[in-house]
Amino acid sequence: MKKKVKLLKDVMTKRVVTIPPTLSIREISKIMAREEVSGVAVKGPERGVMGIVSECDVLRHFGKQNWELLTAEEIMTPNVEAIRPETTLEQAADVMQKKHIHRLLVMGRDLNEPQMPVGIVSASDIVREIGRDNS
Repeated sequence: MKKKVKLLKDVMTKRVVTIPPTLSIREISKIMAREEVSGVAVKGPERGVMGIVSECDVLRHFGKQNWELLTAEEIMTPNVEAIRPETTLEQAADVMQKKHIHRLLVMGRDLNEPQMPVGIVSASDIVREIGRDNS
């Protein structure tokens, strides 16, 4: 029996939490805790996303002088890597490894046009799926 290839659309989180670029680090932490997510997308001036704030981004600045004054735009990882829902888990893992990143935004249309993501996938989502695989 042929093993079914898993695609990102099968494992991605379909609800992407988005925040404005001016949101404070404390507010971002509250949203992550409330929504139970490890990363949020930062909305750009157009319809697209300008970056991602992850738990690691928050931790990197936490406790530094005036850390509470920092905004999403100041702590985010810019130049978000976008990927298609039809991408395989292996391809996504390869991109994460090569770019040294832990999450990818899943875009529904042309990756070059500004748009809101249809999903988000993290390294832990892929690892969890590998662990679930009974084949």
